[in-house]
Amino acid sequence: MYSLASELGREDNDLLWLTIVGVTSMELYGRSSAGIAVPVRNSDRGQGNGWMGVRGARIRQLLRDEVRRLNPPDVSSSRTSAENSGIIPTTARSPEDMSIRLSPEPKFLLIRHWSLYDSMLHSPYLFARLKTWSETGLKRLHKLLAKMGVSLVQCKQSYTHMDMMLKRELRAKLLKYASLYNLDDMVPAVDTDGRDRAGAKDGWGFVRSWGWRATLSAQDVGVVIGALLEVGKHADGSELAHPIKDSQIEDGNDEDSVNTQSQEWVSRFWEAYDALENIDDLKSGLPTAQFLHRAIYRTGTSLINKKQIKHLRAFRMCVVKEGPDVPVFGHPAALTKLALWVGEALVEQEKDATGRLSHGGRGTPLVVASLNDKRGVYLVVGTGGGGGPDSTFLDREAAKKRQAAKDERSKRKEESRRNQEKIREEKRAARRAAGQDDEDDDELDTESEASDGSDSDEAEDEDEDEPAKDRGYGLNRFGSAFQEVVAETNARVRIDSFEHCVVEVKKEDLGAFLESLSMKAVVG
Repeated sequence: MYSLASELGREDNDLLWLTIVGVTSMELYGRSSAGIAVPVRNSDRGQGNGWMGVRGARIRQLLRDEVRRLNPPDVSSSRTSAENSGIIPTTARSPEDMSIRLSPEPKFLLIRHWSLYDSMLHSPYLFARLKTWSETGLKRLHKLLAKMGVSLVQCKQSYTHMDMMLKRELRAKLLKYASLYNLDDMVPAVDTDGRDRAGAKDGWGFVRSWGWRATLSAQDVGVVIGALLEVGKHADGSELAHPIKDSQIEDGNDEDSVNTQSQEWVSRFWEAYDALENIDDLKSGLPTAQFLHRAIYRTGTSLINKKQIKHLRAFRMCVVKEGPDVPVFGHPAALTKLALWVGEALVEQEKDATGRLSHGGRGTPLVVASLNDKRGVYLVVGTGGGGGPDSTFLDREAAKKRQAAKDERSKRKEESRRNQEKIREEKRAARRAAGQDDEDDDELDTESEASDGSDSDEAEDEDEDEPAKDRGYGLNRFGSAFQEVVAETNARVRIDSFEHCVVEVKKEDLGAFLESLSMKAVVG
């Protein structure tokens, strides 16, 4: 959409910001050209996966260029601006400032609106690498803060009220100790600073101000909008504990419950839609986002600590059916976030245990089921397949290179044929002048055909050297696997989601459903 608006000359900051938020949300929900999966980061190989890979890097670079074009920096204040000093901006430059800026964002969650400690504790990046679901992991986090010279008292107060010197030195200290804890991608390196021009600021995030009213990053907006969609405007779980009234269950049937739930989701959609245009509505959704991610942290910690994640033949599997946070995961997107959160932790565990990832560098797929006790169904989501190298994009690029090489070979072959034809004509003319017969001409033609045949064989051999891959390699195939299981087991399911890898299964049929699913190919 932004590309179309740009071609028509109608692009502006508002449309650019919505585009940036959309791209950031795709990364938050693990979406890629191959399906939904954990966006694995492999800094040691120099190439990330999913949205951390080539395609995502190119898109973010284009967006950074657009930010520079539509928001030229103020030359007089560029040297003293907070972001150029390594500090993430938390306020606008003026009451009328509505600009978009680049910022060296750390991989923390809602840092401007939380304490530094909570922002780090609820970050999926740190959760996976520091293993903060355990006491050892929490001690590791506390030790990192101690090495940085930040006391627990200081880091547990609001980030905006922290000591300015601490905030100014935070990035440098994170970079200094990151390698000790396998946190190399936690914050953009100093060598990405440079002058604000094309090619610089690699890995930096996007921040927008609404005057003195608010300053939020694109990730902040994506997290808040997602929370409004998934749990609505709830600052606590009191209203979530009973999403559907008991009288509706007793007097109606499951279809009535589904209709009631759908109406609630529609109202949430319009709340989130309005928040995109209204900064006050967006700010009011911050407690909702914090509540949701506290629930994700508690549930993910419980699943790992209690060893409730089982390893089946084709995937790992866990079921959420107990605890105060179960109603939160009645929405497919909320359950997907939990699956990605746990999945990233499992990826790091697998790398630590074996030194590599299974399934071609994608890691083992994960299936998470959440109980809706009121309706007697399990919501099931399957993740995996898209978290490895962006094979769809890379294969497309490789196909272009192969086609270019093939065209070049054809060109050389045609040129060689013309040269040989020219040589033959010259030899024929010489033989005619010498009075020789036409039998020698036939010998020349035979030699030429043999030469052409050998060139063709060489070209075919080069094509055969290319690695053979089936169409759809690496794709998330949970949707197809769900359909196959339903056909085989007659399980009572309901497939009614934007995502093909989400399904509802009757409570009594879950065991047989998962058993049959474990025998299917869930990653193409």
